[in-house]
Amino acid sequence: MSGMRGFFRLRLSILFGLFVLGLALPSCLPIPQIRLDLDLPDLATVHPNQTIRTEYVVIDGYEEINTPEIYNRAYYERYFVPADPPSTIIVLMPGIYGGAGSLDLLARRLMSTNRSLEVWVIDRRANVLEDREVMKQSIRSGNPYLAYDYYIKNFGKPEGFNPIPPSDLRFLAFWGLEVHLRDLHNVILQAKTKAPKVVLGGHSLGAAIVGFYAASDFGFDAPDLGFEHIDGLILIDGALGRTGGFDRKPEGLGIGPLEFVPGTEGLREGKGEPYLTYGLSPRMFARRDVLALLARFKPDDLAPEGLYPFPLTNLAAFGLHEDDQYGISTVFSSSWGEAIGAKTAGNLGAVLLAGSDAFRNQTVVGVAEGFDYVDWGLGDPSRERSDIAEVAREMTFSDTNRSEWYFPTRLALDIGEYDIRLEDSKGFIPNARVTTPTLAVGAGRGLVPDMNGFAAYQNARPGSAFSSYVLPGLTHFDIVQTSNNPLATLIHLWLGQLR
Repeated sequence: MSGMRGFFRLRLSILFGLFVLGLALPSCLPIPQIRLDLDLPDLATVHPNQTIRTEYVVIDGYEEINTPEIYNRAYYERYFVPADPPSTIIVLMPGIYGGAGSLDLLARRLMSTNRSLEVWVIDRRANVLEDREVMKQSIRSGNPYLAYDYYIKNFGKPEGFNPIPPSDLRFLAFWGLEVHLRDLHNVILQAKTKAPKVVLGGHSLGAAIVGFYAASDFGFDAPDLGFEHIDGLILIDGALGRTGGFDRKPEGLGIGPLEFVPGTEGLREGKGEPYLTYGLSPRMFARRDVLALLARFKPDDLAPEGLYPFPLTNLAAFGLHEDDQYGISTVFSSSWGEAIGAKTAGNLGAVLLAGSDAFRNQTVVGVAEGFDYVDWGLGDPSRERSDIAEVAREMTFSDTNRSEWYFPTRLALDIGEYDIRLEDSKGFIPNARVTTPTLAVGAGRGLVPDMNGFAAYQNARPGSAFSSYVLPGLTHFDIVQTSNNPLATLIHLWLGQLR
């Protein structure tokens, strides 16, 4: 019997020792990280696309005294279903160089899954400076070659497209952050008269702008705080501290005596360009819009001469312009297919910018042996997340477009000026006082590929209800245009929990 008792004592000692060891091990060994992928439900379609109506709305904007009165307006594209009055309006702000058309596919997806929702997408005031009349003629007639002739073939000629000279747009030097925030405020006030709940969201640089809005004080004699006018805030692949609010002084940018971008005072004095032209000019944006028109209406035609140095279809010409596999940036791109019949070379620039994510990137240099021209295919559906035909339609509206051809230099300078905490900043309250429930969603291959991209802004607002996610595999553009968008599902679920 004594032997049996000894045996049981030994077993108890071993078990106790293992228990103590189990308590001690976590202090000296790494704890396993449990991985749980985001599993989103399929949402029923309550509004088919053909039932969703759009309306381009113009209201009074901020009265900027240096600006011709005709341009002191605020603009938005309204998405609605006449039979269903909204209980919630989502107001969305596009990113840098973005027009209201850049968020069209997201707006429609949001509308399709929510019976009592309207979506209003901001068209910043610079969008109305664009010469789009021939674009509209092409859309109405279904003939994209009208636009090709005007914007590309005859560019710079009397019968073609001529961008507005910077000297005629000096008033853009006064279109800074305050002007755009007050334009947005007028839209928010309008929305509050139409629905009991108003949610504000922004993509990319637009996410920074709406963050500034939440902390803005629009009052003169008494406080009038932005966050008190909204019920929720949505940040899409951007945030203060990531796409704005860098605590950089608005001084000129240059090397030695060479100034590439003037500072705020220099702009007011007429120095430099009042709109950003550094590599992204009105000519380039017009060209992109024409490529979308050609891809939408004549996808199988061979592209007009001069667009590329080798024969290719209109759809391929549009695809190569922005696809993540062929451009220099895998972030500012779309994943929407692959070139067929293409002779390719390496793409060192993409690898230097994006690292391992760009190892598959190529440069199309001609037509492969055995083919007559380069065409476009859908590619691997597990990787290609956007529908090129849907995006071509998105970019070719009569009301608005995807791009902002004349982005004010002043706005870019102002966006970077402020410390993310906004303490002791004129016109703002500290971000620590902003309590609006916030949904922040990054793109796994975009500007916010992990939670760290939201950390600074979240830490500037301690105690706020802040939900953050990253959607894997999506580029910066995919996240607002991918089919069956998981972002729309996340927003739908989050809206259901707003009080």
